[in-house]
Amino acid sequence: MTATFKKNSILIILIILVILGMLTFNVFHYSSSYGLVEINNRNSLFLVPFILLVCWLGILLGTTKKDTEFELAFQNQITDKEKKVIGLIAQGKKNQEIADELFNDISTIKTHINNIYKKSGAKNRKELTLLSKTILEKAGNQ
Repeated sequence: MTATFKKNSILIILIILVILGMLTFNVFHYSSSYGLVEINNRNSLFLVPFILLVCWLGILLGTTKKDTEFELAFQNQITDKEKKVIGLIAQGKKNQEIADELFNDISTIKTHINNIYKKSGAKNRKELTLLSKTILEKAGNQ
């Protein structure tokens, strides 16, 4: 629930920033000759980079924290066996294939995966794969 609230609050803040940017750059003006609101083309050119900056900020806020949390969990909390499971998941292997390769029962592998989700904050296999590939690439470069 708190993760959803944080995402929603970031989204609301970003929307407010875009609206403030539109007001600041005076993008819309009332046309007395046509009797409707028109877009001021010259000032709207300033709005595009501003919106891109706000979107980039939102992406940065949304991903950096999760990467660092996962990296810390990977280094400190996740066991060697769980790291092997993560590596095999990153290779695209299914639970039964992982169980066969590590000579474990499939229920043991499912327990390892659930523990990994709890420790790392990953919500699903796809997110775990993306995060683990990032961490494994960093570890390989060092």
